[in-house]
Amino acid sequence: MVLRIVPLIFIFFISACSPKYKVEKIYHPPTDRECVNRCQTEFEQCSNSCQKNYNDCLKESINRAEKIYSAIEKDYSLKLNKYYRDYEFYQKKLNEYKKELQQLREDYQFYEKMCAKYKDKEACYKKEKIKKQLKYYQSNKPNPPVKPSEISFEDILKKERETCSCDCGCKEIYDACYQSCGGRVEIKKICIENCD
Repeated sequence: MVLRIVPLIFIFFISACSPKYKVEKIYHPPTDRECVNRCQTEFEQCSNSCQKNYNDCLKESINRAEKIYSAIEKDYSLKLNKYYRDYEFYQKKLNEYKKELQQLREDYQFYEKMCAKYKDKEACYKKEKIKKQLKYYQSNKPNPPVKPSEISFEDILKKERETCSCDCGCKEIYDACYQSCGGRVEIKKICIENCD
């Protein structure tokens, strides 16, 4: 047990002491500032358009979620009504099953006594037959129907909002434009924690 704990402690210390990094972009400007200004304007237009589309998508997600929820609610209502009918039928079957099982148990006890007391062949045969029936009955108890699960509007809205994205690749477009102007984009991994 101690041998298992030692490697775990060692792994914990290694992971706790390992350095953490963040990636940063360093922009080396070109001589053509006008070209970079154009890139900046295009980046701002892209970002503004992207943000507008994202906000519109979020607003529209409420309408989409309401339509989906309305359809699901109708379907759920039908399934729930069917479940209640099935449950009522199940209760009847369960009551019949309990009565029949009780009757079989009483019959079995009766024939078991008759078989043991009088060694009556007919009673012993019926006892064994009822024993098999009891075994079958006990393994074939009626199963209740499964109640349909209700879906909340919040869950649907969350899924619809997850389809909205505010990442339109504007930064990548800017970087490509910046480099086409003669600038250089340097990607650096900088240690921010547990550095040597």
